[in-house]
Amino acid sequence: MKKMWMTTACLLLTTMVMGQVSELSPTPQSCVVGKGTYPKPSIFLFKGLNETDTVNQRIAKNLLPVQEKEGKYWKLVIGEADDRSVRSVRKKVPQQSEGYYLRVRDHEIIIAGRDERGTFYGLQTLKQLLRESTMQELEITDYPDVPFRGIVEGYYGKPMDFETHLRMFGYYGANKMNIYLYGPKDDPYHSSPHWRQPYPEKEAQEIREMARVARNNGLDFVWAIHPGKDIHWNQADRDSVILKFESMYQLGVRAFAVFFDDISGEGAKADKQVELLNYINEHFIHQKSDVKPLIMCPTEYNREWTDPKNQYLETLGSKLNPDIAIMWTGNSVICNIQQEDMDWINERIKRKAFIWWNYPVNDYVMDHLLLGPVYGNSLHIADKMSGFVSNPMEHAEASKVGVFGVADYCWNMEAYDSDKSWNLALKQLMPTDADAFKLFAEHNADPGTNVHHFERNESVRIKPVLDEFLQQVLQQTATFKEDEIRTEFENIVYVADLLMANEDNPYLAEEISPWYQQFKTLGEMGIEVMNLYKAWQEQYQEAFLKSYRHLRALQHAWYKYDMTMNQDVPQPGVKTGSKVLKPFVDKLFVYLTDEYNHRFQAELPTTLNYSAYKLESNVEQLKNLPVFLRNKTKITVSPLNEVLKWQDGGQLTLSLGEAVSTTELRLDLGDQQLDWIKVEIQQADSNWTEVQLANLWESVYQVKLEGKEVTAFRLTNRAGQSKECRLKTLYLQQAEAKTADKK
Repeated sequence: MKKMWMTTACLLLTTMVMGQVSELSPTPQSCVVGKGTYPKPSIFLFKGLNETDTVNQRIAKNLLPVQEKEGKYWKLVIGEADDRSVRSVRKKVPQQSEGYYLRVRDHEIIIAGRDERGTFYGLQTLKQLLRESTMQELEITDYPDVPFRGIVEGYYGKPMDFETHLRMFGYYGANKMNIYLYGPKDDPYHSSPHWRQPYPEKEAQEIREMARVARNNGLDFVWAIHPGKDIHWNQADRDSVILKFESMYQLGVRAFAVFFDDISGEGAKADKQVELLNYINEHFIHQKSDVKPLIMCPTEYNREWTDPKNQYLETLGSKLNPDIAIMWTGNSVICNIQQEDMDWINERIKRKAFIWWNYPVNDYVMDHLLLGPVYGNSLHIADKMSGFVSNPMEHAEASKVGVFGVADYCWNMEAYDSDKSWNLALKQLMPTDADAFKLFAEHNADPGTNVHHFERNESVRIKPVLDEFLQQVLQQTATFKEDEIRTEFENIVYVADLLMANEDNPYLAEEISPWYQQFKTLGEMGIEVMNLYKAWQEQYQEAFLKSYRHLRALQHAWYKYDMTMNQDVPQPGVKTGSKVLKPFVDKLFVYLTDEYNHRFQAELPTTLNYSAYKLESNVEQLKNLPVFLRNKTKITVSPLNEVLKWQDGGQLTLSLGEAVSTTELRLDLGDQQLDWIKVEIQQADSNWTEVQLANLWESVYQVKLEGKEVTAFRLTNRAGQSKECRLKTLYLQQAEAKTADKK
């Protein structure tokens, strides 16, 4: 029978006369759909299994559930381009590394890979096709745009545990990622103090198993070392790095990286780094025939931090062995990547940059979840980069939303559609309540105010409605959006209950259930503020007061929950809907209460922020640091993950809003000599008074305050020059717990 073909983008759920194509991700480079539609295979007869590797053999044999005794046999032909089993389609296999050709026709499926990994990816695509009840006649010719695509576990916080790593490797491989870099900042055997020492036996065996499982899922397991905090530029430490790499090699690791990020001092010297890296490359990497090229993360890993005077990047570009990959985060620590950004860095490092994209990582805003679409990076830079890896959140399952989008983006960049990819990710992560999870995700996308000034779109669908309504209310003109807004908040309460009861993904529920509860409270607050609006509009005083009291109770519950949940992290608390929904509720509440007070000569409080603390600084990296009350007694400034460049005369001032009885101020800037920091306190109706720092141990300093009533404190760099340091600890200890609700 003569075949009729038409081309389609397989990411779309394409319904045609001849049948239906499954939603495929990452988006294939080419997918041609034919007329034929067949019942889903139940039994395969294999051809070519003896010519392929054991991993792909195992995947092929496990494609279908327990076989039925009766059914129409399908032939499944598997091989690589040079294998006899697939010689009939050899010319159709793409030339690109990791490419594959897949054909479904006449009860036969052929998968021919350019290499083993290409065959592996073809099998991953077939897995997706087999989710449907029917098989569509088609041809797929496919390959990746970006050579290395994957994950860098380089966040600050609790590293993923062993079981989570193994589970996530399967997810990365299924989405055609091919690299995973292990470099969690809080692993002491990756960084200081124990980078020179081998892992203890238990951890070593876990690394061995992780490397094996990663390999079986098509991933290069890259183990990274982070020696720059205390490295000595001598032969002993050269040998220490190589000995550590050798110990990892014996555990099955076949790819390595050296990270010099977030350090200062001796470890940050470009020429010394180059000398060490070239030595490692020549005396270890090149001596192992089965080891992948070395990867390094520089100290100046973004444009904002580069100093043209020291020629750091130019030194790497001219002196570092050309086969060593150099990582790069873009114009700043967290940002989107554009064409001109790639041209700027590639010109300096004399190679294609290996992009480290700090998304969806939230180690700088751990009270927020980043669950929005993956967007903002140029769709035309695939040929300008050697790799692209995503830094995830500490919440592995929740990170799948972002990881899915990154995998799709890297595979077929110009065809990438962020919204379609996002919707498919949500559906796969929570199939039973996909619409509910989508509503939750669209209101939990932005990181909130942060030191990196990074923003994401949030509540995009409803924001114009809220803005128009609020504007009309403030102008006291007629509005017709009330029902639409009320429905939105009612849906929030509804879906929060659904998500808290959902059992699709117990790992996800364990990670983010506190946000579900806070999301429900936000919905209840929204409903009540709309009740408040209705009572105000109808001038019904009793109803207004009832809604007011309930809304105040909900505000207090929100605050208490924020103060008690998710506390064991650098930025504690649980925030949701913080960019659009919560500000809408707050603004409307304040306006209506003020109007009520004016109309009835009342004095109802409009307090919204239970924290009176206000941080101000002329040091750019300190301007937007969160301030919170930990354990009801410690007024704490959030630590800063990156190296802090504190200019001469730069100040940080924290005003407390009232006089607070204090016992001590504690400070750790990672520097054992803090004579360059001037510490001052302010008491009620008094000028600033300098107080003396006393060293407790190593870089930890203390100011004894012995019950002084403090209204503010101030830190100033008086060194006469800029200083590099690490803001590890800064808190003011109260003499006793303060009342949580400051009326």
